[in-house]
Amino acid sequence: MTTPRVLDIDIILDAASDILTNDGYQAVTLASIASRCGASTADVSSVFTTANEVMVAMLSREFSGMYGVIVQNIESDPRGGLLSRLYTYMLSAVYERPLAKTLFVLDRDALGSILRNSHSWAYMPTIAIRGELIAALQDAGMVRADVDAHMVASVLSACSAGLALTAPHDELDLIIDGLSTMLARAVDADVTDTTPGKAVFYEWATRLSVPSRDE
Repeated sequence: MTTPRVLDIDIILDAASDILTNDGYQAVTLASIASRCGASTADVSSVFTTANEVMVAMLSREFSGMYGVIVQNIESDPRGGLLSRLYTYMLSAVYERPLAKTLFVLDRDALGSILRNSHSWAYMPTIAIRGELIAALQDAGMVRADVDAHMVASVLSACSAGLALTAPHDELDLIIDGLSTMLARAVDADVTDTTPGKAVFYEWATRLSVPSRDE
C-alpha cells in the first residue's frame, strides 16, 4: 500500500484558490486540487477529507490575510482610525486580492455554498461596515455625534453593493477616493488622534477573523 505524500497545507489551499478564482466553485474537487498540486487524490485527502473542507480553510486564511493587510494600512496611517479611512482600506483589500474579489464581488454564490456546506462552521466572513462598528467608533469620538450609525451603515452597504454589481472598474482608485472623501466630509469627527478608532477596529476585526466552531 502506497503511503500518501505529505503535502504542505498552503500548497493545497493555493491550488484550491487558483481553481476557484479561474474555473469556479464547481471545479474545486479533491481530484482537481491534487492535479493542480502535482499530487494524488490520496495525498490531498490525507490532509482534508472533502473539497469543501479545503475551501473552508482557504476562506479562513483569505479572510485573516485580508484583515491583516487592512490592519497594517490602518496602523501606518495617522488618520487610520477614522471611518473614511477604514472604508477605503476595506474596499481596497477586497478588490486587490483575486480570491477575495471572486468571493465577495464576482461569485458570492460560491461564498454562500462554502458556508452552507460547512455545518460546524460558526462564523460568517464580512466586509460590510455595520452599524455596531460605526456606533463603537462614535463612542470613541471618531464619528460625529449627530450621525445615525445604522443609517450610514445602510448607505455604505448600498455603495459596496453598487461597486460589486458594476465591477470591473477602469478607475477603481478614483471611485474609492471619491467615496472616502464624501464619507470624511459627512461623518468623520474633527480629531487629531485617531488611535481610539484604530483600537475599536482591531477589536472588531479580531472577533471576525478568528472563527469558532459549534460545540
